Amino acid sequence: MVMKFKCLLIGLGIFFGCSNDNEPVVEEVQATRSFTMGFTAFPYDLTVAAQLDTYEEVAANGDIFLNHLDHGVPWDEALNGTPFPTEVQNTLNGTKTGLQPGTKVLLTATPTQQNRKELAGYWNNEGSHRDLPDFWEGKSFDDADVIVAYEKYCKRIIDAVQPDYFAYAIETNATFLKDRIAFTQFLTLAQATYASLKMAYPDLPIFLTLQDRSFENSHSELLETSKMLLEYSDFIAMSTYPFLDYTDLQRDANPQLFATSWLNDFRNLDTAKPFAISETGFCAEDLVIENLGVRVRGTEEWQEQYLTKLFEACNALDAEFLVWFVYRDYDGLCEKTQNPPDILKVWRDNGLLDGEGNPRPSFQTWQEWKALPKQ
Repeated sequence: MVMKFKCLLIGLGIFFGCSNDNEPVVEEVQATRSFTMGFTAFPYDLTVAAQLDTYEEVAANGDIFLNHLDHGVPWDEALNGTPFPTEVQNTLNGTKTGLQPGTKVLLTATPTQQNRKELAGYWNNEGSHRDLPDFWEGKSFDDADVIVAYEKYCKRIIDAVQPDYFAYAIETNATFLKDRIAFTQFLTLAQATYASLKMAYPDLPIFLTLQDRSFENSHSELLETSKMLLEYSDFIAMSTYPFLDYTDLQRDANPQLFATSWLNDFRNLDTAKPFAISETGFCAEDLVIENLGVRVRGTEEWQEQYLTKLFEACNALDAEFLVWFVYRDYDGLCEKTQNPPDILKVWRDNGLLDGEGNPRPSFQTWQEWKALPKQ
């Protein structure tokens, strides 16, 4: 469980320096990490106290913070340049409150629904992904009004948050196939948005995020569309949750069952671009979702093994950052949500703390790696 700090061994494995009395000296080099590491502020309960506590904890235990705006888009306000709904503006205003000095901020938004293949719903004071106003019904990704509104939206939230990194679309390869019209339409939006944002913010890393597995696409299909999408991305930023294998939904979530090189195919799509983990997690308890046919066995020990495997992989790939979803299990939130969608259950037990707030073995591993100097 506890991470082993390793020496750099030179030559056959040990570099011997000789002191005056000819005794061998082992030269040690302190371990480092290549990446910043942090969390989303997804709360473990629906109470204000839980929301504040979550924010304080993720601010204290990471050096990067993800503001994940997967809520839809305030389409009318973005197109017309009118004030955002209070719900939207409050979310933006709270991003940097209480963060430690020097904490990096990753801001993500997306023009897609959470199914990743349709135009995002309306984000207003009634909540996330609400029904689209009539003007937007039936519009495609390459519609001129959609492109203009989304570019304006992205610029306004960048100006409001002043992030260190900005992702303008989430898990973009998850459902599209390269020969489908929807993908062609999305590429038109991606090309226009990326070009516009790079012109406005030349020094800000602008990218979209990718997924390493999917219900709908094979590994080769994911790589195929990813290669095309990366033309409009500064980073290769991955969303990876390997405890869920879409080819085997009833399995053990044992990290030994997948190769240590599980991210390499995506990393190698363009070795000139920086690599990052935009979101990841691993279940520490059994995951059972009968409606989806999911029955995955999870343990705290396997979660810790995955976290170690992930950290080592990120160092090997010289990753820029890593974001974990979520800090603490959100049992309370699920219990208080009426008719929670099945998809909400997927990440419920990904926390480094359990639902009662007790640290898991992975929390100690997280702290050990966070204590390492960033190279």
